[in-house]
Amino acid sequence: IDFGQPGQRKKIYKVLVTYTTAASGDVGSVVTVKYDTNGRGTFDKTFADGTNFSSNVLGSANGWQVAELKPGTSSEANNIKSFRLKFFTSGTVPAGFKINDISIIYRMKPAK
Repeated sequence: IDFGQPGQRKKIYKVLVTYTTAASGDVGSVVTVKYDTNGRGTFDKTFADGTNFSSNVLGSANGWQVAELKPGTSSEANNIKSFRLKFFTSGTVPAGFKINDISIIYRMKPAK
């Protein structure tokens, strides 16, 4: 995602993910979320623990939940030109897992 301005620098503050792991009941998640910047595909950048998010894994959900993901190292999400998210698991994704929406809170940086 380059937010329609591929040549302009940006700062990512946080990502909000609305998701559920099951239609009912408290089902644990095994879905990991990482990110990368500027077209790289290593996905080695992580988010800090936060609301419904710990150790890079979305939290258990009983119905719809919002996970707040803030870059673990803010300098890695500063002065970037594009941003990529990766949702993955090494196990089986819960049968009821769904993502409703993803919002990215960011700011365009002025040209130098």
